[in-house]
Amino acid sequence: ENYLKKDDMVLDIGCGSGILSIASLLLGAKYADAVDIDPNAIDIAYTNAGMNDIGRETYDVVSGNILEDEDLNEKYSGKKYDVVEANIVADVIVALSPMVPNFIKDNGIFICSGIIDTRLDDVLKALGENGFEVLETKTRKDWCAVASRYTGR
Repeated sequence: ENYLKKDDMVLDIGCGSGILSIASLLLGAKYADAVDIDPNAIDIAYTNAGMNDIGRETYDVVSGNILEDEDLNEKYSGKKYDVVEANIVADVIVALSPMVPNFIKDNGIFICSGIIDTRLDDVLKALGENGFEVLETKTRKDWCAVASRYTGR
């Protein structure tokens, strides 16, 4: 809500139920792509989108492992999203950090959450090594979220 602008293009990695990408569309994003390793996420995310009057003309959900599937990785590379979102575990965020620059515009926002507090330093290090400037870190109980801006390498 603090970083999304009207008509932004959004990529939600590890979308699960689609909550982040659906919320982004409700907040004014023009279009959202979403991907999850679990094939069940497709129906769940589309069902949740439908309950929020979001159609497939502005929302696309696919299943696959963006870390390992070159075709899937290529599908999103070069699109240059305004915002990339990932609510997944720290290990995956660390592994994604060198890939996200392929998906994000210069000065685009990468929001990641689902990070256990004992792994926050690992995530912050990976972001810094891959051209991201941390804008904000939030912690609730043992969980952390990070908003960062891609500034290039």
